[in-house]
Amino acid sequence: MMLNFDFDVIARSWVYLFQTGMTFTLELTGLAMVGGIIVGTLLAMMRLSSNGLVAGIATTYVNFIRSIPLVLVIFWFYFLVPYIGAWIIGASEPIKVGAFTSSLITFILFEAAYYCEIMRAGIQSIPRGQVWAGYALGMNYWQTMGHIVLPQA
Repeated sequence: MMLNFDFDVIARSWVYLFQTGMTFTLELTGLAMVGGIIVGTLLAMMRLSSNGLVAGIATTYVNFIRSIPLVLVIFWFYFLVPYIGAWIIGASEPIKVGAFTSSLITFILFEAAYYCEIMRAGIQSIPRGQVWAGYALGMNYWQTMGHIVLPQA
């Protein structure tokens, strides 16, 4: 059955396939990680907000994203979102979204939900005295978060 298969094709293409695949994977991983940390940190700060609406939106987002399968969302962004985007802007053809773009957006959305929980737990573990010390030094909320809380979280 496999007697006529030329395994030499794989051997000849190995370097190209490995290089292309590794480049795609490392770029996707790096960009998704950076984007996920940024969005996740903002979501964590939203979840800890004293504004109930803002905290509720962030909590709903995190719980919703963590409850749906990743593969389903990858398919949504690759197959469905181009048609929704075309419908929104009134285009006659779907918007062109490549594999890299759809997977990057999906991974950022998913990693943000998980990083949100990590950052929220880290922020809550910082003693309140350190936050009040920042305020006593004349720092506002954003300066206190940027210089005292987030580096430790």
